Amino acid sequence: MAQRIYFDESGFTGNNLLHPHQNFFAYASVATDDDEAKIFVKELIKKYGIQNGELKGSNLVKFNKGRKAIDEIFQHFEGRLKVSISDKKYALACKLFEYIFEPCFSEINSLFYGIGFHRFISNILYVEFVARGAGAEDIFREFEELMRTKDETMLANIFSSSTHPDNSPIIGQIREFAQCRANDIATELASLSDAGVGKWILDLTSSALFTSLANWGAEFDQLTAICDPSKPLQHEHSLFDAMIGREDKVFSEAFGKKHPITFNLSGPIEFLDSKLTHGIQIADAIAAAAVYVFAGADDDHANKWRPILATIADNGSIIPDFDEVNLKDRRAQRNAVVLMELHSRATQRKNLTDGMKDFVQTVTQQLIVHPLIP
Repeated sequence: MAQRIYFDESGFTGNNLLHPHQNFFAYASVATDDDEAKIFVKELIKKYGIQNGELKGSNLVKFNKGRKAIDEIFQHFEGRLKVSISDKKYALACKLFEYIFEPCFSEINSLFYGIGFHRFISNILYVEFVARGAGAEDIFREFEELMRTKDETMLANIFSSSTHPDNSPIIGQIREFAQCRANDIATELASLSDAGVGKWILDLTSSALFTSLANWGAEFDQLTAICDPSKPLQHEHSLFDAMIGREDKVFSEAFGKKHPITFNLSGPIEFLDSKLTHGIQIADAIAAAAVYVFAGADDDHANKWRPILATIADNGSIIPDFDEVNLKDRRAQRNAVVLMELHSRATQRKNLTDGMKDFVQTVTQQLIVHPLIP
């Protein structure tokens, strides 16, 4: 029998990852069934006098009584909860690498992913955005507009508004690299349009659901996915339909970590009204708790939930890691040199991939003997 998994999110802003008042997105899930979820939720509502007869996580986290109710959810469903949490600005930085950098060297992209170049670029952009703002904020804004509109006329002067007296050298390199490789980026944008992808290209819902299902699929032979109606998921669901009846378990070691990439669905995703589906309400409460914690809450409940969330977080979380840009680390030094090389080749209209593997190996060996920062 298929295991029923209920999903819901908190912090949804669609393609607007720069939303000024909602910095985090969480996607939570719970393994239960309709009967257990209904009995548990109804008892919880009665015990804590929750209004409107429904668990709404965004309301529960506002009051001590509601946070006590969420406490009981964590306790009752221990071992049957998963959550992914994403910092939206960092997620946008990751998307920028995916659609601005990766298309320019896609034939050897495994080399760059293997050395963590994607993490270096994403984290350095995030750091620039948060710590300095000069230029990085404009790069993010222009990139978001480009991905929404897919207006190729923007590419010749892409990121020009990021020019600022206080620009760091890296911001300048990223801007000039993108302008010099505009044709590669245009080809990528055209492929997205041809595939019918794009309306929700920056949204995090589909990738969070897919990763969560893959993680659940490593535990259960077959899954039934139940979600609150979602425009991004309903817009494009072919990727999930391809998993219906798929019994093989495939793992990927991309990005330096082994993780599942397949699962077996019993049928299409079921979209049900959260007011009538108690499992979705439970997932909603956990997602709201995650956003509450990551947004900086510091009360007793938040401090209690923080380590719990760390244990149930799946690999769909998108959180910055400042170690990736610590220039005392040789990995970061190597990636900084690789960026300079790519920038140099791009501005001189040279091939980006010829001899790049040898270049990376040489830089790696030289930094062992002569690190940039001892």
